[in-house]
Amino acid sequence: MPQKAFGNWGLVALVVVNIALWLLFPPQDDGKPTFIQKYASEMVSSSAVILMACAQVLALRPRALEPFFGGLDKMYVSHKNAALAGVILTFTHFASMPLMGSEWQGGNIGIVALVGLIVLALLALAPRIPILGGHLRLAYHHWRWTHKFIGVFFILGLIHVYLVPTLIRTTPVPQAFVWTLGLIGAAAYLYKELLAPFIGKTYPHTVAETRKLNGTTLEVTLKPEGAKPAHRAGQFLFVSFDGDLREPHPFTISSAPKEAHLRLSIKASGDWTRRMVETLKPGRAATVHGTHGMFDYRTGGALQIWIAGGIGLTPFLSWVRDFDGTLERDIYFFHTVRGEGDVMFWEEFTAAAHKHARFKPTLTVSSRDGSLTMDKITAQVNGSLANAHVYLCGPVPMTEAYRKQFAGRGVPRANIHFEEFNFR
Repeated sequence: MPQKAFGNWGLVALVVVNIALWLLFPPQDDGKPTFIQKYASEMVSSSAVILMACAQVLALRPRALEPFFGGLDKMYVSHKNAALAGVILTFTHFASMPLMGSEWQGGNIGIVALVGLIVLALLALAPRIPILGGHLRLAYHHWRWTHKFIGVFFILGLIHVYLVPTLIRTTPVPQAFVWTLGLIGAAAYLYKELLAPFIGKTYPHTVAETRKLNGTTLEVTLKPEGAKPAHRAGQFLFVSFDGDLREPHPFTISSAPKEAHLRLSIKASGDWTRRMVETLKPGRAATVHGTHGMFDYRTGGALQIWIAGGIGLTPFLSWVRDFDGTLERDIYFFHTVRGEGDVMFWEEFTAAAHKHARFKPTLTVSSRDGSLTMDKITAQVNGSLANAHVYLCGPVPMTEAYRKQFAGRGVPRANIHFEEFNFR
């Protein structure tokens, strides 16, 4: 099993262990006809607590866990899936739990927690739901602010579990397991919101240069004021700027690790990035919040296919800028953009091709050349696709389409690598 699969299987294993403990150490039968119903419902609710706790831990962006998920981008997907599954199980618990009458102490707190979690889940899912998208769509900074409350509702859920006379109180082993994980999740949330902003590792920088690449894209050069964060070519970082751009955003580093400064190539795709492209000037203070990511062509085989859509060329640009000595792989790089004005840095890729005969770049301007199809790709690649490692970075619909097409052409799914930059 690849290492990057361990993380998700670990989340599943925690839920399976929880259910096993409930079955091995069943609670005391209270003699009521609803016992079995309560038993099953509390197994569901305790599984929800575990998944929500895991989501809080993953929200800390622990670098030690990145390899087990395949990078921070994949870890964020697992964070979202764990949280969403936790919300669904919480709703299932409330829908299946028998009415407790006078025993319903703390019930109102549980309802507040449930409603809050459902609302936050809908806000997160709204852009992907056609009916809700036009009514609940929030700007990223508004969504990010509301998203902070998920931990509050999670803690309210724990308080609800503590106050309600539950069956889990009569079975110490499952109770210890669930409460240990629940308290770890609560501690992770409190640390993230209350302590991490003050004691987390950050790197002060100054904007040394800004360069408009086209009407919507800006190259930003950051000069370190002290130590520069260590990074590998192709990784990304979170950066914030003084003033009205204090909210940290993720961007791929387009410079090579050996360069003294950090370079970022940023496309205006939202309110924050549009404001940044329009107003960011040299001299502004910036804060880098660490580097992340497992997107690395050096872990791949001798035959590689790189595909970049639009601004998704940045990790590949960093890789090319980091080329050193003899290139020991056959690399076919395909960059696709909509129009001539979207072409950036192509002279660097062609220069790398002149220096390294095994690096073969191809530019596709869709308004001029038509779409980049699998037939066009395979016509240029010498070698069996079954032996190729594919690296994708670009809009989500593009990467999803190519992932399916390459898999359909015999490329093992483990050989298809991609960046998932949808952190919402």
